[in-house]
Amino acid sequence: MRLVTFRKLKSRDIRIGIALGDMVLDLREALIDMISINYGLSEQDIVEWVYSFTSDMRRFIELLPITSDIVNKTIQLYSKTETQELLDRGLAYRTSDIKYLPAVHSPSKVIGIGLNYEDFRIMLKYPKPDVPLFFFKPINTLVGHEDTVYIPRGGRWPGTESKCLFHEYEMAIVIGRRAKNITRNDVYSYIFGVTIFSDITAHDIEMMQPGFVLYQQRSKAFDTFSPVGPWIVTMDEIIEHGIDLHNLKILRRRNGTVEGESNTRNMIYKIPEIVEFLSEIMTLNPGDIISLGSPPGAPHCLQPSDVIEAEIEFIGILRNYIK
Repeated sequence: MRLVTFRKLKSRDIRIGIALGDMVLDLREALIDMISINYGLSEQDIVEWVYSFTSDMRRFIELLPITSDIVNKTIQLYSKTETQELLDRGLAYRTSDIKYLPAVHSPSKVIGIGLNYEDFRIMLKYPKPDVPLFFFKPINTLVGHEDTVYIPRGGRWPGTESKCLFHEYEMAIVIGRRAKNITRNDVYSYIFGVTIFSDITAHDIEMMQPGFVLYQQRSKAFDTFSPVGPWIVTMDEIIEHGIDLHNLKILRRRNGTVEGESNTRNMIYKIPEIVEFLSEIMTLNPGDIISLGSPPGAPHCLQPSDVIEAEIEFIGILRNYIK
């Protein structure tokens, strides 16, 4: 599955959908339709239950062990239905008629891994870290595919204006169930899926006092500084297609020009090591996002009207606009 968090244009109603080519199947409406037709229940009987897990990706992930049977039956049924019929019945929408939201719009935490690509570490001439380096990004930084990243314009305090944003392009995992003190051999059973993450950094703020962690944290904490999406590719799809998450091409574009590229095999610490390490420190919850670090790229300062893209082989393209 490729799961999308979205809302219809001119609506504030958050929904979960399945990406099907150039349209998105509205999982809420499809479930209500399928259950009412096939199980003889009235819409009134099922709406509240369906709404309880199709308005929030974190809740959807938490309840999937209970709801997976009916969800999978619904997807199988409507993925074979003619596109125009789905559109006419209000069970799906063209992607041009929706607004993408962050793949998980309300996770309990967003964790970034720093200095995790060997080619980037060599370029920077930094020593190899003894353990995975991590930091947190506030939930307010999250935006979705094709949303806008705003350059900080500043205000009354120093270090709140930036003239040099960096775009770090990363693969991210989404946790599928509660994880604490797990071993690396069990890690993949705790992962729900994979998405794309753009870690936006106000580099000039970060360099106000190089190496000082509080400036680094501030440089990554501004609203809109964490685009994530456009969807979550679930682990069952990754396994079905025989995808090796540590052998995928990853690149960054600005205005159509490739400015950085690498391969996920260049990660210093792989997914099992990172999750094992983090789970010894903190409890990881369903829906938590862990972004796995950025490969190298040409130094740049994003400008208003720039279009940035992060692309990962098989996963997709995350596109955003700078303003």
